[in-house]
Amino acid sequence: MKFHAFVAGAAFAALTSIAHAAVIERTFDVEASGFTLASGPSVPAAVDPVTLNFTLIWDPSTITAPTASGLTVNSFSLPYSSVFASDAGGNIALGRNLANAGDCLVGGGNTYCLFMANSTGANPTAEFDQFTTSNGEWVAGVVTVTASAIGAVPEPSTWAMMLVGFGGLGWLAQRHRRPTSLA
Repeated sequence: MKFHAFVAGAAFAALTSIAHAAVIERTFDVEASGFTLASGPSVPAAVDPVTLNFTLIWDPSTITAPTASGLTVNSFSLPYSSVFASDAGGNIALGRNLANAGDCLVGGGNTYCLFMANSTGANPTAEFDQFTTSNGEWVAGVVTVTASAIGAVPEPSTWAMMLVGFGGLGWLAQRHRRPTSLA
């Protein structure tokens, strides 16, 4: 009887003590093309087209400062490293140098900025800028984004409930296997 009370108490604690994070996983396929010079020198020219495929695990309802944590770049036609940032409205930014989800740090060139709105929706929209070695800013005329279905990342409370459930099933199975004495 004490074990049943323990299992019930553990289940209740696991369900109520851990906050419900809205962490999701999503893969994006981005193609940017038709770059035109917006400012600065035209030499060297921008890479055209640019393709980028990345997977992101994040909570779109929170503000995320620039980080590489949760970001996996699967393929990229530019030779730049990447970080991402997000705001609490589902907007994200990727780039080599970011201040936040809406601001790209450009100094020194050799960078890019991808700003995406509606990152959790069915049809995310994006803008893509390249900054060349001479700080020429090139803006993509066409940006297409294809996003995978949103995959939920299990919360810690879900894992705790599964462990408690499997433990309970194991205990019951062991209890029912005990040999009965013949008297």
